[in-house]
Amino acid sequence: MVLARSPTRRGFTLVEIIFVLAMMGILFAITIPRIRVSPAKKVRLAAQQLVRDLEVARTRALATKKNARVVFDIGGNSYTGYLDDDRNGVFGLTQAESRALGARGRIELPSTINFGIGSASALPGDPGAPPITLTANTVEFSARGVTAPFGSRGTIYLVHANDPNAVAAVSITAAGSFQWWSFVGGTWQ
Repeated sequence: MVLARSPTRRGFTLVEIIFVLAMMGILFAITIPRIRVSPAKKVRLAAQQLVRDLEVARTRALATKKNARVVFDIGGNSYTGYLDDDRNGVFGLTQAESRALGARGRIELPSTINFGIGSASALPGDPGAPPITLTANTVEFSARGVTAPFGSRGTIYLVHANDPNAVAAVSITAAGSFQWWSFVGGTWQ
């Protein structure tokens, strides 16, 4: 006697499909909030970008043996770099000087980031309250890569527009070095 095989069915049952969809929903619910960038992270990223842009200006001053300047525009939420390409010691803040620096020209802060100190206190040793403590909101690097006039230093504070606790700072030393800070839990780190 030969037994007839019943045809095998391939596929998924309704219960299996519902189970897989429920598992995918749970995974998405867990991972999607983690993908969203927090205000504090956005401010830290803007501070890191500012440090890179300042380092470009300083490096260009060293490489060309010409002074470089970065001017911060608080109202315009931007900054622009310039190179004294004719070595006359005077910055006209022209497009030609900006192009000579080889940077990106006028750089706008991300839309949710502003110059400001938010609810943070000033960095230890920093004089204070304005969002930019550099003289005339400007930093200049000599052909030797140090700040000009020698000994100039200051801080640029960045704050998230929707979260006054999300604050970062970039400090510039007299030697022309940079450090970025993040305000976390009431202290600078």
